[in-house]
Amino acid sequence: MEIVACAKLVYDETQIPVEGDRLLVDQAPVKVSDIDRNAIEEAVRIKEEVGGRVTLALVVTGPFDEAILKEALAMGADRALMVQGDEVRGHNPYRTAQALVKAIEREGIRPDLVICGEGSSDQYSCALPAMVAEFMSLPVATFVGRMELGEGKLRVERYLEGGYEIVEVPLPAVISVTSEINEPRIPTVLQIMRAGKRERSVVDASQLGLDYPEMEEIEMKAYVRERLRKRIEGDVNEAVRRIVEVLEEKGVIP
Repeated sequence: MEIVACAKLVYDETQIPVEGDRLLVDQAPVKVSDIDRNAIEEAVRIKEEVGGRVTLALVVTGPFDEAILKEALAMGADRALMVQGDEVRGHNPYRTAQALVKAIEREGIRPDLVICGEGSSDQYSCALPAMVAEFMSLPVATFVGRMELGEGKLRVERYLEGGYEIVEVPLPAVISVTSEINEPRIPTVLQIMRAGKRERSVVDASQLGLDYPEMEEIEMKAYVRERLRKRIEGDVNEAVRRIVEVLEEKGVIP
């Protein structure tokens, strides 16, 4: 079975320095987007169950540590397909989806299943899986928290806000998975070292002939919480009355 697991290298949102209301994104370390690790894990589990090959399709938007790629490959992928260059920098899921599909086609890969995370941890638009499916003219099932592989089809549970639904999709197909679907494995040091020898292809996005609507990021600000810093003195009854008045003024209580 030919499986493609899509992943994105993103800045670690838990380690982004903040200066006032400015996010110093470029100073944060890079990692594989969290839910994309679930996508890789699910792809590897399917390969272990039915055989085949897993291609890790990575979108690289900036500098990164080689160890990140090795660790992702060490989870069990057979090869890496890396799409990089200025054309895929920034936040534009339409462009990213188009770049992934064109790179997959350029490498001659004909996937039976494409697995994505439900959303990347930097933007979380949740738009990319459906766009990939549209570009490939394949059926898509999103927000999959559980799946069963059948003869030429997938039976999946879609985890939605109001509950879940069970659907079947014929293969080949595209799915996006939630974090509930599995627990990503942690490769050993030896597995990571061996992963450095696995096949990899690097595609410059500028050579893919991308055609997409322009999106410009104007500004990104951190959420700043202002404290009221009111000091209330006096006896207990007076202090309580004043506290209630302040909370009413701020709309905390009616």
